[in-house]
Amino acid sequence: MKIEMGTAEDYHHCIAIKHEYFKCRDAFEQFRKSAESLILSGYEKQKSYRAYNSYSYFIHHLYEFLLACHARDYENSNITNKKGPERIEFLDSLITEDTYRVVKARIDRIKQGRAPSHENDISHYEQLLPIPELFALDFRVHRNKLAGHASYERTKNFNLTNFYEKYHFYLYLLYVDVGDSWGRQSTEFPEFEDVTNFMRTMVRK
Repeated sequence: MKIEMGTAEDYHHCIAIKHEYFKCRDAFEQFRKSAESLILSGYEKQKSYRAYNSYSYFIHHLYEFLLACHARDYENSNITNKKGPERIEFLDSLITEDTYRVVKARIDRIKQGRAPSHENDISHYEQLLPIPELFALDFRVHRNKLAGHASYERTKNFNLTNFYEKYHFYLYLLYVDVGDSWGRQSTEFPEFEDVTNFMRTMVRK
């Protein structure tokens, strides 16, 4: 579906983008708390289970958020009319470009003296380049298999710990830097139309 800027469709698409970012942020915060508990208190199956779930939701919502942003840029809710392998290659290229841009932006800020003190280790960001060739593919596939489809592949063919160790820095930079403008909020929680009106008629005001 076409999304023309400034139309009702665009307005609601922006709500969907921001809602998706908030879901991503909720998942990340749940993961952070679960991971901290694991690190500080030691391994327990239930804690690990919660950390796994919240991180897989984080992957899912971050990927959906990025695609929704590109859909708006291309004024097309499907992003592209390409089909099959050509479509997959195109989507992977968008994610790779996003990732390169956020890493390069961190490096440029440090070189220009505009970075906060905790970002001044330029070597940390330089070693993230080039973006691993399989990053976008692995990101997309893990988004599908860990939080989407329930199949034997989830535990037979995929290891979320390995994915985390290889790619977490990239995901975190995408989450923080691309999401910054969509995640900003005033003291009042944002209005998400039907999302924030859910069950309103059944709840006492």
